[in-house]
Amino acid sequence: MTELEKQQAIIIQEQAEQIRLLKEQVEYMMKKLFGPSRQKTPVGEGQLSLFADYTDSLFNREDEEEEEEIVVRRKKRQGHKQKMLEGLPAEEIHIELTEEERKCDNCHEEMDPMGKKIVREEVHYVPARLYKKVYIIYSYECKNNCHDPFDEVKPIKTASAPNPIIQRSFAGSTLLAWLMYMKFVLALPLYRQENEWKRYGLAISRRTLANWIIISSEDWLSPIYDRLHQELITKDVLHGDETPYQILIRSDGKSPESKAHMWNFRTTHQDPKPIVWYHADLTRSQAVVEEILKNYVGYLQADGYIAYKGNNDFILVGCWQHVRSKFFDVPGNGIAKDGVAYCDKMFEIERDLKDLSPEDRYKARLRRLKPVMEEFYEWLGSFHANKGKLRTAVMYALNQKEFLLNVLLDGRIQISNNICEQKIKPVVIGRKNYLFSASEAGARANAIVYTTVESAKENGLDPFKYLAYLFENLPNLDFRRYPELLEDFLPWSDQVQLHCKPDFDTYQ
Repeated sequence: MTELEKQQAIIIQEQAEQIRLLKEQVEYMMKKLFGPSRQKTPVGEGQLSLFADYTDSLFNREDEEEEEEIVVRRKKRQGHKQKMLEGLPAEEIHIELTEEERKCDNCHEEMDPMGKKIVREEVHYVPARLYKKVYIIYSYECKNNCHDPFDEVKPIKTASAPNPIIQRSFAGSTLLAWLMYMKFVLALPLYRQENEWKRYGLAISRRTLANWIIISSEDWLSPIYDRLHQELITKDVLHGDETPYQILIRSDGKSPESKAHMWNFRTTHQDPKPIVWYHADLTRSQAVVEEILKNYVGYLQADGYIAYKGNNDFILVGCWQHVRSKFFDVPGNGIAKDGVAYCDKMFEIERDLKDLSPEDRYKARLRRLKPVMEEFYEWLGSFHANKGKLRTAVMYALNQKEFLLNVLLDGRIQISNNICEQKIKPVVIGRKNYLFSASEAGARANAIVYTTVESAKENGLDPFKYLAYLFENLPNLDFRRYPELLEDFLPWSDQVQLHCKPDFDTYQ
């Protein structure tokens, strides 16, 4: 082979590899655009035999030549509809025969009632309505001549009205609460709310609505927000995540197209005082993590982003769901399915251990989960991935090994960061609708309200009731001089639990 032919062969080989990578990328993008959103594991030939040495019978079944049709019949839940409707107020519609219809067809005498029965129940909706509260204060004077004769003014007393939530504004507690509920729970942007409020009879601009959210959240919700942050960093186990966010008017001078970020840190599901805490920031730098988690000592579970690393105060824990996703996203590569199978086995073990105490879960993980993790990393060393998404998945698992194995350090740690990423979704859904925050003050207000409503949900509260309760009470509470008064307004307090529970188990 001549030198020219060798060079041509090298070029052809490089082009073929480039074509393969481009096809892989196209397949990946098509899968993301048109494939199922959930990462379901396809059952392939021989796939389940990977753990045949030490797993249950699920992984030991022999392949069957004939396909068996399985028909699943689900039993209808008895009394489900009645249970769902039992808390609704009822209006009875009594349907009786007319006086003429009650006459017997034979003797034409009036028939006597013999019984009644309910034939069906319907749920009807009463549209929302607005009303105004008019605060009228009364003054009183003493009619007796008990005052100083040289003082012409008689003793007078005047009743005090509750403080307004926003000065020189007609926004009441329930109006603000519903405004925030529609935006931050139902993801209804202000430009659409503007039309909705007009339909209710209140012609109010979206700019005024935005100002209401910023002012009321800063004045009355931010003290609760700051108190929740203080409580957050006392926990032993936290989860962290972040998502891009757009802020138009930035103090750093960057263009509106530059990415800002909404950060989320939360407690575990098992925490008796669950907190979901958000923070809006212009950057995604490590300085943000260091500032939010200043003086925090414990475990932080997050993805492989570098900003979470480099802090010696807390122990970083990796997320095995991210590992699984990397292998799942490898298009048309059979060996990647083994990586998914390893991760699936780990999650199956975790489901078996979910009801154990943290101490028992820690011991069981060392006995059952650790061998699977060790075999997974032995498997990674059994082949070489040159390029493409398979290499990306392999390198992610290898680079994150120290943090992924930290799952074994404590039984309170989760195997994945899913519970935190679930709490990023409300921001992502809202962002798709309202697109951006015009200012940093608006972004901070969004973080404060998201913290309030998502923490309320985690504590089994109705977010609307909780917001209304805070707006009703905090303007008349001297918490700035006596910050300990705020303890009674945190979402897990007995007082809040008494007044702000949902009418139905919506958020359980």
